[in-house]
Amino acid sequence: MNWTEISEPKKGVSYYTHTFCETPLGLCKIEWKSWKEDPDYSIEIGDNYFTTEYSLEEAKLKCLIYLLDKMEELKIFLHL
Repeated sequence: MNWTEISEPKKGVSYYTHTFCETPLGLCKIEWKSWKEDPDYSIEIGDNYFTTEYSLEEAKLKCLIYLLDKMEELKIFLHL
């Protein structure tokens, strides 16, 4: 997955530190409060809240697993 560089909060984009990745199911966004000593990483996929993880790498992995699961669901649906 091609994640953007980590960006600081920007009006109209995100109120928190964030990174994005374009996917076939919409934009995957991970946001966190970087000023916190131990932040949590909120994940949205296609403008819908998905889950929260406790490291950036775990959040990115959770996005990948979600997309792979959706791919398998589509294979079954399409009888591939």
